[in-house]
Amino acid sequence: MSGLRSSEFRVRSSEFRSRTQNPEPRTQKRASARGHLRLALGVLTMLLLLTLTACGRNADAAPTPPTIHYGEDICEFCGMITSEERFAAAYVTSDGHSHIFDDIGDMFLAHLKMQEEVVAFFVHDYEDESWIRAETAHYTLSDELPTPMASGLAAFTSTEKATALAEELGGEVLTFDELMAYYQENPPAPNLGSAND
Repeated sequence: MSGLRSSEFRVRSSEFRSRTQNPEPRTQKRASARGHLRLALGVLTMLLLLTLTACGRNADAAPTPPTIHYGEDICEFCGMITSEERFAAAYVTSDGHSHIFDDIGDMFLAHLKMQEEVVAFFVHDYEDESWIRAETAHYTLSDELPTPMASGLAAFTSTEKATALAEELGGEVLTFDELMAYYQENPPAPNLGSAND
């Protein structure tokens, strides 16, 4: 029995030594919990930084043209339904708002009337109907070209195609800046103003 007691004493003695030499289990649990909390906060901080970095990059991203629902969406200048993709136009303002138009001419007229800070103008290529930047497009202007609001304007990616249509219809080829000047010099008649008049 005394052997039993001495072994029992050794076990209790070693437990006592381990408790006095090592921190309490509760203290270890607290330290472990603090470590996990620090790790979680570190991960959250990294995720927040990555999110902010990604948002910052989006702010610098090039503007994109809006989605137009043809046959449903209304031209913001004349109030007519936007139905022909090849003549539809749009611009995006500095606050990120997109304005859509059923005719390229309406886009120019609206911009001159509203004097909004525009970050990008968009038109459709007359042939393939893809969105292109209006500032770099080449335009055919002809009274013989039927367009939704009678502007007689068609946009092209290439100057050659704009020239070919202009020659066919007896019109002229203009750049974006030339068209802006044209509309400044030739404002619409009072009864052709916007739907908001």
